[in-house]
Amino acid sequence: MAHLYVLLNQSRINNERLTLSKLTDDEIFNITRFPRDSVIELCEILEGDLERPTRRSSALSVEVQLLTALQFYGSGSFQWMVGRSEGLSQPTVSRVVDSVTAALCKLARTEITFPMTPRTIVRNKLDFHAIAGFPNILGAVDGTHIAI
Repeated sequence: MAHLYVLLNQSRINNERLTLSKLTDDEIFNITRFPRDSVIELCEILEGDLERPTRRSSALSVEVQLLTALQFYGSGSFQWMVGRSEGLSQPTVSRVVDSVTAALCKLARTEITFPMTPRTIVRNKLDFHAIAGFPNILGAVDGTHIAI
């Protein structure tokens, strides 16, 4: 009986985490909705806020935290589902999403801008028209609509 208990517990231990090196560019984009270069850049930008000063062996890397949060944001799924695919518990996913969200919000004032000068307004309108043929567009917000 003790042998069965050990086998069951060993099968639950999963320290294999999803990392950028294990994923193709297409898989990264499908999981996060961002290209590899953007995810790497976000890791570098958020490193100071997400790195955990701990001696524990199970601390999540910045990369794992960011991939987990971006997968949650991009999938519209439940935290337990994201955790299941990453080998993390739902409470861990919740803490990760909270930490990554707070780190991103700290950057909002400097990184999210709206065109204010006549020159940038005209440039944005021309750029959007060149991309999609939409006239008089200054900016766009990407989002997921979920029926309630």
